[in-house]
Amino acid sequence: MFGWRARIGYISPTVMEVLPYEFYRFAPDGVGLVGMTCAIDDWRSEEFEKGLAQVKGAAGYLGSRNVDFIIHGGGPLVVARGKGYEQTIVSEIESASGVPATTGVRAGMEGLRHMGAQRIAIASCYPPGHNEAMKNYLESFGFEVVRAEGTNMPFKDIQKQSPDEILGFTKQVLAAAGRCDAVYLPCPQWQAAQAVDAIERETGVTAVAYTHANFFQAFRKLGISDAIAGHGRLLASLSSREASR
Repeated sequence: MFGWRARIGYISPTVMEVLPYEFYRFAPDGVGLVGMTCAIDDWRSEEFEKGLAQVKGAAGYLGSRNVDFIIHGGGPLVVARGKGYEQTIVSEIESASGVPATTGVRAGMEGLRHMGAQRIAIASCYPPGHNEAMKNYLESFGFEVVRAEGTNMPFKDIQKQSPDEILGFTKQVLAAAGRCDAVYLPCPQWQAAQAVDAIERETGVTAVAYTHANFFQAFRKLGISDAIAGHGRLLASLSSREASR
């Protein structure tokens, strides 16, 4: 039965197509996804503000649907507001909904820390300006970003890059980056989560995908510690003693 263990709310800045597909590939049985979209149209700052203006209302609605946890997606929207905005938006969501929440940037950083990563590379679909903003945001929280590179995809074409293409691009980024503890793959509309296992097998470097990090945090908060194999080290650690602390 859908959501008999937990129902996780998700506020997306744009359409939800890749994220639900990837979620149900790794989600434990009985954990359901309840999504809403803010329908932003492109990479412009005006669109980011339009999306952020809808978050409180979306959170209140998800709360009325009795979800157990809420994730706010859309890293560029948060980092554009500067350091600390991830706490502001989480507080707004929790106040409006009455349930615990996270935002993708916070979940990503927590996932990287959980895997012991401090020196990282970023491989993304973002245009240069948003890639630089993500780099600066993570560095403001103490990460050392040795390389940040994006494929500069048009906003409505992000989903068109295949996992194999993302694997090849990420290997190029890591080769140029030199030694690092992990590679961070932001954006839930990019098919990066499907490439994580291959990236780790072929490079030996831990890969933290945005979608995996988001739901890893939700699962931990909800006490879900099922074994998840074949989707990379972060999700595999969910069932370990370390993840349950």
